[in-house]
Amino acid sequence: MRLFDLLPPNGTDSLFWLIFSFNVIDLGLIITFQIMVHSMVADVVEQHELKTGIRSEGVFMAASIFSRKCTQGLGLMAASFILAAADFQAGADASQVSSEAVWKMGAYYVPAILSLWFCMMLMIAPYSIDRKKHESNLRKLSMRKMEV
Repeated sequence: MRLFDLLPPNGTDSLFWLIFSFNVIDLGLIITFQIMVHSMVADVVEQHELKTGIRSEGVFMAASIFSRKCTQGLGLMAASFILAAADFQAGADASQVSSEAVWKMGAYYVPAILSLWFCMMLMIAPYSIDRKKHESNLRKLSMRKMEV
């Protein structure tokens, strides 16, 4: 927003409250996402048990944690590439960074982060376990356990 002069001037109360609001919303969405992903993994574990007869929550959670570690590493690498492409100097003080470098960083960062979020949504889109299917899976698993 700063790149297109859509933010209030630095040092104003309105800028503080705008950034504060964006951060609260962002953090709320991150927390919601993390809760939903773990819930989705638990649902997939039950779906997998129905199909294979094997309960593998450890494998699914390990895969989830491994993918998080990989994405954190890739995120760090991508951030490094963006800073290098924007000509940020390592260890530079904020006053030493040119306005062109700041503009480039924003111009590269925004499309990169939006692309990654879009890819994440595409990856999650095929997930099809709703409340009805989840309850059906639980009933079927319960009936299997009673048969044993």
